[in-house]
Amino acid sequence: MSINRTHRWTTVLSLGLGAVLFTGCAGGAPAATTSSAPATASAEDFDLDQLIEAAKAEGPITIYDSTSKIEKMAAAFTKTYGIEATGVKADAAEAIEKVTREAQSGNVVGDVVAISDLPAVKNQLLPNNFVTNWVPADLAENIDSSMQEPLVVITDPSFWTYNTEAFDTCPATNIWDFTTEKFTKKVAFQDPVGDNGALDWYSQMEQFGDQELRDAYKEAFGEELKTDKESAAAEWVSRMAANQPILTKSSEEASEAVGATGQDDPPMALMSSAKYRNIDEKGYALGVCEGLVPWVGKASPKSLTIASGTKSPNAAKLFVHFALTQEGIDPQISDGKISSNSSVKQPEDPANVGDHLEEIFQFDNAGLETDWASREKLQDLWRTSSKK
Repeated sequence: MSINRTHRWTTVLSLGLGAVLFTGCAGGAPAATTSSAPATASAEDFDLDQLIEAAKAEGPITIYDSTSKIEKMAAAFTKTYGIEATGVKADAAEAIEKVTREAQSGNVVGDVVAISDLPAVKNQLLPNNFVTNWVPADLAENIDSSMQEPLVVITDPSFWTYNTEAFDTCPATNIWDFTTEKFTKKVAFQDPVGDNGALDWYSQMEQFGDQELRDAYKEAFGEELKTDKESAAAEWVSRMAANQPILTKSSEEASEAVGATGQDDPPMALMSSAKYRNIDEKGYALGVCEGLVPWVGKASPKSLTIASGTKSPNAAKLFVHFALTQEGIDPQISDGKISSNSSVKQPEDPANVGDHLEEIFQFDNAGLETDWASREKLQDLWRTSSKK
């Protein structure tokens, strides 16, 4: 079947702030950055050398990100431009709290913030002018329009995974298989009740993947889907919850459940591509479910925005630009994450992410408001269905 909701690299309008340089002060949003949407500009108007010069005249910057690899990115930025940068690891909830508290107090510490909770960025941080969105005009044409507001820096793929020691090929061919008796108590993934990313994925499938899910259902069962739920995604979520999956706290737990060797009948799992490093590090037997219909996995986005009250706005902009280049993002994509910049070469990794780019369900920022509003509904759907 043809897959429409995949990794889409299309030519888009060049976007960016009309002025390359801007100034800001602690406690308030810089005048040129009060809008959550990037202003239209041409790539020819963007002057990277001018931005670098202005950035070097400013003070140091701090970057919040959920991965410790931000320390390597900050060090590489400092080495390249001579501007002191410090990477601080902070998960999405912690980063949101820090950014909110710092903006309200007028004491901005984190100048650039990477957050995986895009609905919160779109519906909470941007409307309150705690952060501003900026898309470098010279790179915008390589970034899909669905990833520009707010700006996505990387997407983090998770794959449906099986134990390659126990099975020659993936035991499933269709994600609806996971809702059948064959896979009762045989699928591991992170507990959606405590994982906003999973709830947002369900919402995104509901908005943008309905036809693919219906087509996949017909392929699996030979008949059209009939449901009293409002979408095919809601029906799939309900059936998954009722099929007693193995709920984990992290992809690390899921990778152990599926990949540990010596198992006669191991479960399958939906897990981060980064955990495929456990093949070498722990001897796990992990394989991507090649050709799974309609998607072999999903890729969750991470945004990159600038604190509106930063005292180093040009250095912050320069870091955003750097993070969208091959040199800047290499530390994060080495384990399978995907740069939003389509010109960045995908390196080899244990999960062979580069071979599956067209088979991964990608989020669309156009659905972020619905994602934000749907969390409680989808959480309730999971809870009530799991009790059946």
